Amino acid sequence: MRENFPDRRLQKAAPLSDLKTPSLASDIADADFRLDAPGEIMNWLRELLQSQARIQLSTPDGAAIHTVLRALDTPHGMLTMEAPQARDALPPVLASDELVATAYLDKIKLQFDVTGLVAIRGDGAEVLRAPAPLRLYRFQRRQAYRVMSPGQLYPALKLGGDDLPRIRVVNVSSGGVALQWPANVEPAPQQGEELSGTLELEREVSFTTLLRVQHVAPGDDGAPHHVGCAFASLAPTAARALQIFIDQAQKRERLMRRTV
Repeated sequence: MRENFPDRRLQKAAPLSDLKTPSLASDIADADFRLDAPGEIMNWLRELLQSQARIQLSTPDGAAIHTVLRALDTPHGMLTMEAPQARDALPPVLASDELVATAYLDKIKLQFDVTGLVAIRGDGAEVLRAPAPLRLYRFQRRQAYRVMSPGQLYPALKLGGDDLPRIRVVNVSSGGVALQWPANVEPAPQQGEELSGTLELEREVSFTTLLRVQHVAPGDDGAPHHVGCAFASLAPTAARALQIFIDQAQKRERLMRRTV
C-alpha cells in the first residue's frame, strides 16, 4: 500500500530560532573545532595518555621533537611527557616562546599550545613538564567518520508536520545523514530539494535541522530508497550535540578495538 503525503515536507521551512543564523557562522565553526571546557580538554588528554599516541612539539622556526604523554596530573593541571633521546633537539624547543603540540587519534587531529615547558629529572630519567592547555583544537574531515545506525528506532528524522512520517537514518556524519526512505512514502525527495524536521540521534538527544538532498538511489522492487543529505542549516547548539554524539561513538569504537 502506498501512502501519499503533502508536498510541504519538501518545502523550505519558515525561519526558526534554531535554524538559519548567519551571524553565528563563526560560532558554528568554533563548536566544530575549539574546546574550552576543562572537562572536555582533560578527556582528550586522557585519550592521548591511554593510547600513547605520538605527540609532536614544534616551534615556528621548524624545530620539533616527538614525545608521548606519560602522566596527567588533573588536580594540579600538569602534563608530564617523555624527553627525547636526541639531546640536541631539545634546547631550541625549550627556548621557544611559541610551541604547538600536534597528535592524532584515528581520523582526529588534536592541537594545543604548550606554555612553560621545562625539562626536569624524575625517577632517574629526564621528563618534560608543562601546564595543561586551556584550549584545545580538534580537526576532523567532514565526511571522515560515519556513525552507523545500531538499530531501527534511532537515529531517525521526524519530518515537519503531524501527518508526516519518521524516516530511519542509516548513518550520521558531521556533514550530513543517509536516509532509508520507504518506497511507499511518496513523492520521494529529489536532488537539490530541502527537508526540514527533527533529527533524533538518541532518545534524549534531538534538534531541528534543515537538510539538502545530495543524491537519491532508488530501491528495486519496493525496497527503500537511499537518500544522502547534507546539513543546510545547523544551529551552534545542534552542531555541538552532533559532535558530542560522534565523539562518543568513536570512543566506543576505540574501546571495543582495545578489548578484542
